[in-house]
Amino acid sequence: MGVLKKFEQRLEGLVNGTFAKVFKSEVQPVEIAGALQRECDNNATIWNRDRTVVPNDFIVELSPHDHERLSPYATQLGNELAGMVREYAEAQRYTFMGPLQVALEKADDLDTGLYRVRSRTLAAEEPPRPPAPPAGPPGYGRPPTPPAPARPGTRPPPPRTAPRRRPPPRPRCRPLRRPPATTCGRSPARATAAPAPGAGSR
Repeated sequence: MGVLKKFEQRLEGLVNGTFAKVFKSEVQPVEIAGALQRECDNNATIWNRDRTVVPNDFIVELSPHDHERLSPYATQLGNELAGMVREYAEAQRYTFMGPLQVALEKADDLDTGLYRVRSRTLAAEEPPRPPAPPAGPPGYGRPPTPPAPARPGTRPPPPRTAPRRRPPPRPRCRPLRRPPATTCGRSPARATAAPAPGAGSR
């Protein structure tokens, strides 16, 4: 059974045939479904040998009259059309870049019975990154690493002390040289010491 035929059968069983009454207007859901399939085929992009990407965001523009009739069922009809596009993409081995969505919009430039399909490829949003951990209070760095415990049976090394400084050398004092004495007289016993000439008394 084709994808469009399955789509028709699902619409017939929805809401006790409510769709069958509404869709007697000029625009038929099967026509919109066929237009969505053609939109996928015309905008398929070959990324590599094993992947072909098609649009995943579709907007169906309707005339004001048709949009007014279908607007009460816009959400349910959009979900059914999206499911039909997903089944068709699986049958054709198409892939999507993000979640699939089909929406109905009103276009004032369209007459009753006319519609227009626009599509685009939207990538899935990346998950938000977790916040960075809060920084520590300013002025505090990494705590110091405790010293390793000493092995049993060994003495801990003595604490290091600052080297002692040697005192500065004392200034050397030169002895005061006295002037040589001069001996006067004939006998050594009577000799008297007299200062040399030129030596002054202090």
